[in-house]
Amino acid sequence: MTDTLLRPGAACLMHGMAERLGADVVRAATSGEISPQELADMETRCGECTKHDACILWMLDHQGPQERTPDYCLNTQELNYVRAVQNQLAAE
Repeated sequence: MTDTLLRPGAACLMHGMAERLGADVVRAATSGEISPQELADMETRCGECTKHDACILWMLDHQGPQERTPDYCLNTQELNYVRAVQNQLAAE
């Protein structure tokens, strides 16, 4: 993890985006689907993003389950991975 400070609300934005995708990132980090460091890196990446206002507006306009993140989301790949792994585990 970098030594930069998270912008206020960054972790909330990342967790809100994860919730809309149906990706439980906290469960993923505690169950070993991703490492706790990967979760921290996702929060840091979100904190370093310059699109927080757009993200807030997107989440307000996209309540409930979503198929994809906005194009500017820096955690798209990771969130899609967590969702895919958790969907596969649920189907087994």
